[in-house]
Amino acid sequence: MKIYKNTIKTSGAFSRCGFTLVEVMVAAGIFVIVVGSMVAVQIYGLRVYTLSASKVIATTNGRETLNDIRDRIRSCQLVYVGFYTNGTFSSISNGLSQIGNALEIFPSTNDSPASATFFYMDPSSNVVNIVTNGVVSQEAQYMTNYYCFDAENYQQNIVSNYVNNPVIGITLLFAQWEFPGGTIGSANAYDYFRLHTRVSRRANNNP
Repeated sequence: MKIYKNTIKTSGAFSRCGFTLVEVMVAAGIFVIVVGSMVAVQIYGLRVYTLSASKVIATTNGRETLNDIRDRIRSCQLVYVGFYTNGTFSSISNGLSQIGNALEIFPSTNDSPASATFFYMDPSSNVVNIVTNGVVSQEAQYMTNYYCFDAENYQQNIVSNYVNNPVIGITLLFAQWEFPGGTIGSANAYDYFRLHTRVSRRANNNP
């Protein structure tokens, strides 16, 4: 800082002046850079947090869905893979690959449709629904695959019958906005997720 003496006397002493214009400009520039950097770091941190939060939420919701289906299969007595359309479940005939968009689960050996619980992928709304006692509720959303369920042997090959208590394979593919409200060009940016598990019944009885 340069301090210089004015040529005009005031009260018997020389007046003192402050910063020069160049020094003020340099200080202002440094201040703008520092504040701008801090704001940029804050914005970047918020973006990273939002991206991480959206992935954690998607993963958590997916696991909750798989856990619900898994627990029902483990505790059931009968389970079939098939197709669910217009409120009706159709099982796949023996001799054909047991892969479809729906599961029919019976809590006991009573295979009356009234006692069954259904999980099915609805392609018209891209959701997986659960039907219990005739009441339909949403289990998962933003689904991208139609064939969600299959029956497999121990080698993970899709079987054509239910001999030897096959394992039920569940595959959920879904999409979610990568950054809510964010777009790339005119399209929203999406993340795509794949959840897969294999579940067997605890009760070792054959249908």
